[in-house]
Amino acid sequence: MTKERRPLTFERALCRVAELIGYDGCAQLLGCSENWVRKLSDPDAEREISLQKARRLDLAYLRAGGYGRPFLECYELQLEMGDETGGSSTGELIAAAGKAAKETGEAVGAALAAIEKGRDAGSVENALREIEEGIEALTGVANRLRVSGNGGTGRESGHRN
Repeated sequence: MTKERRPLTFERALCRVAELIGYDGCAQLLGCSENWVRKLSDPDAEREISLQKARRLDLAYLRAGGYGRPFLECYELQLEMGDETGGSSTGELIAAAGKAAKETGEAVGAALAAIEKGRDAGSVENALREIEEGIEALTGVANRLRVSGNGGTGRESGHRN
């Protein structure tokens, strides 16, 4: 049975990389055993991946045709979300989710418009601005949910990242 990896954890980022290049590929890249890599991806194991190894895996993931950088994205979102305390009301969560839907919809629309217009400088700049606003809105929802629901990074439940 596959063990669930919580969102925004390095264990989940490692699994994402391993899905593309395999645990054996990760092990070869890092100069360790496949068993050691599997333990790194286990949220219940007392092991943590180093920044240097995470960087190597992110680069290998890109070279293998993966989209994004799993470890960098995980780390960046953890930093952006911070360690806020307190929760949000249901109304605040609904409002934040609604804003995220609006902003991401506008981002997709602006990206499609930029593609349609041949990627001219003005339309690309507008699309990037809208995408940034969408990311900020989604990060805000993720943070509110994490704080309100005691989920996300795993720190609250005793898991180590």
